[in-house]
Amino acid sequence: MEVILKHITKSFSGTKALDDVELHLKGGEINCLVGENGAGKSTVIKVLAGAHMPDSGEIRIDGQVTVLRNPRESQMNKIAVIHQELLLVPEVSVAENIFLGDWPKGKTRFLDRKGMNERASGILARIGANINPRSIVSFLSTGEQQLVEIAKALSKDIKVLILDEPTASLSEVDANNLLRIVKELKNQGIAVLYVSHRLEEVFAIADKITVFRDGKYIGCVPGQDATKDEIVKMMVGREAGNIEVRHRVKQKGKKVLEVKHLTSRGMFKDISFDLYEGEVVGLAGLVGAGRTEIVRALYGADAYDSGEILVNGERRNFHHPADAIREGISLVPEDRKTQGLVLGQSVEHNIQLGILKKISSYGMVQRKQGRAVVEDYRNKLRIKTVSVETDVNSLSGGNQQKVVLARSLAMDPRILFLDEPTRGVDVGAREEIHKLIDEAVKNRLAVLLVSSDILELLALSDRIVVLREGQIAGKLNDHKVSKEEVIKLAAN
Repeated sequence: MEVILKHITKSFSGTKALDDVELHLKGGEINCLVGENGAGKSTVIKVLAGAHMPDSGEIRIDGQVTVLRNPRESQMNKIAVIHQELLLVPEVSVAENIFLGDWPKGKTRFLDRKGMNERASGILARIGANINPRSIVSFLSTGEQQLVEIAKALSKDIKVLILDEPTASLSEVDANNLLRIVKELKNQGIAVLYVSHRLEEVFAIADKITVFRDGKYIGCVPGQDATKDEIVKMMVGREAGNIEVRHRVKQKGKKVLEVKHLTSRGMFKDISFDLYEGEVVGLAGLVGAGRTEIVRALYGADAYDSGEILVNGERRNFHHPADAIREGISLVPEDRKTQGLVLGQSVEHNIQLGILKKISSYGMVQRKQGRAVVEDYRNKLRIKTVSVETDVNSLSGGNQQKVVLARSLAMDPRILFLDEPTRGVDVGAREEIHKLIDEAVKNRLAVLLVSSDILELLALSDRIVVLREGQIAGKLNDHKVSKEEVIKLAAN
């Protein structure tokens, strides 16, 4: 199957999201689409998914001009899209989600639940997912839900598979497994459009690499001939800086957080570690290892069964995130859509949410003072938006992530929890976020970092706590620790 987009243009409120772009997908080939946040990647995906109709240009499928007026027509043309934001029904089972809208029926024409679960198990096994098809989706981690999305797409007789940041919430092992699966699907003749900010992944699987910048088509180069410097320059229009910055602690400051034997039945057990001001402690582990669950317990978002949390040497029992915030703790959550943003509000409002008392006088927000803070972080993080009054829901995923980070930093916390802070963020923004974190740590901020990207953990962490199945598998303090050592502890 061959899909060709020519001269595609799409505007929203007078702003061109796509400006005369082209894209070529071919059966048995992996085309990796890259570009900064706001480059038009998500919009072109929605065009192929039938969610947006282009203002001009044409889509040819096997040489025939085709109009994709809605998602149903896209599916009828054997196109499947796995979006960056998950599209699952949380209240029903994994198997029911995989076959949603096409549940298998038995001879009696009623749902064949046994057959459905067996088929779901086979698909999940195909992608190396150790997930019970009878499990309710809401009880799964974000990474496990991503695997269910992939299984859902593979359950259909697809000819074109579009993956939008599929490994953003996956561990190193699971991500490598997914890349293997993508290659296998290519060998089966499926045309793959793979969208990722992780250039390491792109170079591992790409037959060709297509680059967008500011809604425009910049070029398409063979994967085997491309270099990282060349692709980054095409993406950002300039030479790349040193992305990997590592803050090294010369002398520990004050101990600001102490975790003793923290336990939550079924989630994690006997977790103990310290966090000092002016350092980054990384939490590493595979999907389901308990990283996010520990952070949520420390932040007062979830209860725990036993153990102690000490802040500045004093025991604290956080029953609500507001309790943690009062102690100078801030969180950038894993799921920005459901936990980090007020989607119906502006960029300005979202960034100011955590500092309303600071910028208010007699109950009234001081607009000039508040706007200055927002504009400062907009510039620091290069948040791409026409105006800070723009609805945050209209921003790309990466720019939404920057808004969440800006709000936490604006609160001037003493302790910052970062759960996948660069998920869905482009290479340029990743560099800026890393530098911002490094700068904050040098100013004595204490950071607890959760990341599925082991290279990111190695780049930013002064110490790494490796989790396996809800328990500490090891603590790594040596700055020369390797990626392989982390994976070995997390997986064995």
